Amino acid sequence: MRKMTLITGASSGLGKDYTIEYAKRKQDLILIARRLDRLVLLQEELQKSYGINVLVYQVDLSDPKQIENFITQFPKDIFINRLINNAGFGFHGAFEEYSQETLSSMVEVNISALNHLTHHFIPMMKENHEGEILNVASMAAYTPGPFMAEYYATKAYVLSLSMALHEELKPYGIKVSTVCPGPTKTEFGIAAHYKHQDGIESTFSMDSLPVVLTSMRALEKNKSVSIPGVSNKILHIMMKILPRKVGAKVVMRIQKQRF
Repeated sequence: MRKMTLITGASSGLGKDYTIEYAKRKQDLILIARRLDRLVLLQEELQKSYGINVLVYQVDLSDPKQIENFITQFPKDIFINRLINNAGFGFHGAFEEYSQETLSSMVEVNISALNHLTHHFIPMMKENHEGEILNVASMAAYTPGPFMAEYYATKAYVLSLSMALHEELKPYGIKVSTVCPGPTKTEFGIAAHYKHQDGIESTFSMDSLPVVLTSMRALEKNKSVSIPGVSNKILHIMMKILPRKVGAKVVMRIQKQRF
């Protein structure tokens, strides 16, 4: 049975960096994203540069039927011994101004797809007494987030679920880690419809690669949660001290800068 690493949202940002770093480590890969053209280019580059096997699948993770089709048709001779649930998106604006499509899609991508894939691949990991699961949450998981209310809530779910699974699966030799990045230089802000990305965004934004490398090291050590960057670690300490009500007020002031 072939061991492979599955990465969602692999066509850009953190997902692309995860893909390249695991390719450097000679891991065979399965890549999922909506943009097939980007995946195919990445596939060709990785196979040529690193001599690994790379399979790509165009899957819209906001569509449960597409996820189910992917799982149903998944090759039986492949063992996903590492799952990187990276795909996710946010939306900036007053909650009542979100479209119903945006509300549903964000839950489907950030929560339901992660649930579905993780739930599906855990049994085989248990059977083999081996496996790694890395879920990408956010510093947003630690506080309510006015003007990005649903995104913050979905990341709180990811963090809570991941920490629980970390304990559940430890006896089976399965590692579960979640990474909580702060502002990161990816396409996130464009997708979230930030009108202004200066201020705190430009001051504290990290490059994508250090986030990826920090989380990969944490996963290898089976560290439940990793927080990349000194500024994010300081922010995490402050969030622990401040009441959630105060944290929500601080976030609201930050988010208002993006209008």
